[in-house]
Amino acid sequence: MIYRQKNVRILSGAIFTNEWSGYNMAQVDYQEAKNKLFSLYQQVLANINDDVRCVLNENTVNFDILFNSKTRSYREVLLGCALIHLIDPTVNVSLPYINHGEGSFNGRSLDEYAVNPFLQENLFPCSKGPYLAAFRRSVKLVSETGEGLRDKAGYSAMMDLLAVVEKCATKEQTETFLMGLLQRFIILRDASQIPLARVGRFSIEQYRQLLSELVRYQSGGLFPVLITVAFFQTIAEYHSLDWVISYQGINVADNATGVEGDVTIKEKGVTLMAIEITERPLDQRRIVSTFNTKIILNDVKEYLFVYTRAEPDNTAYQAARSLFTQGYEINFVNVVDLIINNFLAIPANVRGVFAEKMRFLLEYKDVPAAVKVRWNESIKNVLRI
Repeated sequence: MIYRQKNVRILSGAIFTNEWSGYNMAQVDYQEAKNKLFSLYQQVLANINDDVRCVLNENTVNFDILFNSKTRSYREVLLGCALIHLIDPTVNVSLPYINHGEGSFNGRSLDEYAVNPFLQENLFPCSKGPYLAAFRRSVKLVSETGEGLRDKAGYSAMMDLLAVVEKCATKEQTETFLMGLLQRFIILRDASQIPLARVGRFSIEQYRQLLSELVRYQSGGLFPVLITVAFFQTIAEYHSLDWVISYQGINVADNATGVEGDVTIKEKGVTLMAIEITERPLDQRRIVSTFNTKIILNDVKEYLFVYTRAEPDNTAYQAARSLFTQGYEINFVNVVDLIINNFLAIPANVRGVFAEKMRFLLEYKDVPAAVKVRWNESIKNVLRI
């Protein structure tokens, strides 16, 4: 038998797939699947009935292990498996790739079009895609898979809960399990919404200590980006500048998205400056690469490299001087020095504006709880002196 690759089509805003036409696969309306999750979520918010409480109580240990795990993919995969079992109970939930054959399903597409959007829209901590983050291509959700995973306890808990899903013989039973699972997602989300400490009245040196500690923390580059954004927002507000300051997510490829840098400052639609925040070394090769892929393509006349660690080497400065003669202003600055040196030239009360800008940015839904905790701890450390 010849099996043809899946065909995905969009009709009236809804996404359908007939998976692999050689198999007897379920027709999945991903928008309707997401709507179903939202409907069950609304029911949980309104009331937790006795059946849901029973599911929570009977599976407390495994739920605790699963939701204490640092591997978000396990929770997200389980949610997708329970959802596909609700849509089509004949599906084999242990086969989340369509090349597994009869009874399999497209777990990655279900997550991409239904589960992950639902989690993001309702502010639940989630992965960027579980079938890329934790599981290898064509993985089967069987006990043997856990041997190659770091968090074996979390995977084992997921498998135990997956067995509960498979035993759900009716639509009502599956919905009840899903509502119990969503309740644990709600608890996880509420726990991650950490109140942020206020800076109060800090001296220049206290700010230097705070910023230095934040930059040293392994935040995946998030702290340096937010510090830079908050600083330029503060300058714009203090000088009443008509700036539009935008920034993109961490680890997003600039040349893939078409933006000029990590942070872009525009006025009346015209780019005034593009900023790249980096923890990697800066040398001639890096400057030339940035020029060819971002600066010249977007005709950015002023480009600022904000670095956190080692200073740019001599070849980086030489490249900048060469490009200056061609009409391009390229500069380098340490992120802490950028803030502190400018604080010396503005009134003390403006430093409080910067601190509030930082708090506002940290409250954004995509900021991990660990980063918020570090902000609070760093402020406490400064106050201990």
